[in-house]
Amino acid sequence: MKILNKTLLAGILFASALLSGCSDDEYTPGEASNASGINVYFESPVSAEVALGPDDTAFTITVGRNQTDGALSVPLKMTSAYADLFEVPAQVDFAQGESSKTLTIKVSSNMAMFESYPMTLTIDPAYTQAYTQSDLYPRLELNVIKEDYVPYADGKFSDYFMSPDENPITTDQEMEYSAILDMYRLKACWGTGTGSIVFAWDGSDKVTLQSSSFATGINDETYGAVSVSLAEDATYDEASKTFTFPLEFLVSAGSFGVYYESYTITSQK
Repeated sequence: MKILNKTLLAGILFASALLSGCSDDEYTPGEASNASGINVYFESPVSAEVALGPDDTAFTITVGRNQTDGALSVPLKMTSAYADLFEVPAQVDFAQGESSKTLTIKVSSNMAMFESYPMTLTIDPAYTQAYTQSDLYPRLELNVIKEDYVPYADGKFSDYFMSPDENPITTDQEMEYSAILDMYRLKACWGTGTGSIVFAWDGSDKVTLQSSSFATGINDETYGAVSVSLAEDATYDEASKTFTFPLEFLVSAGSFGVYYESYTITSQK
């Protein structure tokens, strides 16, 4: 009983301290939105991959605004560990009546092939409405990469792992080829923003994955990031034009099991 009384007393004293520390005098309101109601934003998802060809020297982004009754210049900021590889306009200039503006971002010829170069673009907060509910944002996170993948074939990807039952989820999937790497790719196999299956193929039955284990980009609600490991040799069947990838799906807590993900070519380009 004495221990219980001491614990109860300590709890009361602690709660009292918290209440006394949260006085109205110490309240600091959040930063107010701009009074004019101007809202400038990127007309793109908050994060995206920009894939450039070997000879590409630039790419474009589009910036929008909610008010068009006058001309407007809006400062634009770029941050990146590779800032010297990008040339970004310092501001966005809208003409009167113009609701969106396309900007060109130049890239350096020193950008290496198949290397990822992340960059972030932000719009000056004075021209945004931070508390407006929207699918468009004043921040854009890009991952820029130069590669030579080109379309090779159209087909169907059958995903057993993400399926709620024993029947696979089947989606249209383009198969790509890189002459530099001499590799084929099935990009974002498990949905937008997920990982790719990259493999060498001799045109016959021999299929070799670029890596025997890789991240899928899938995030399980309970167990977190999901990766895969090749459980047995990948194969190609000429009669059905089908690749089979036996993949074990793994999280930090263990394995979800082996699933035979597959891809069937329907037409070659």
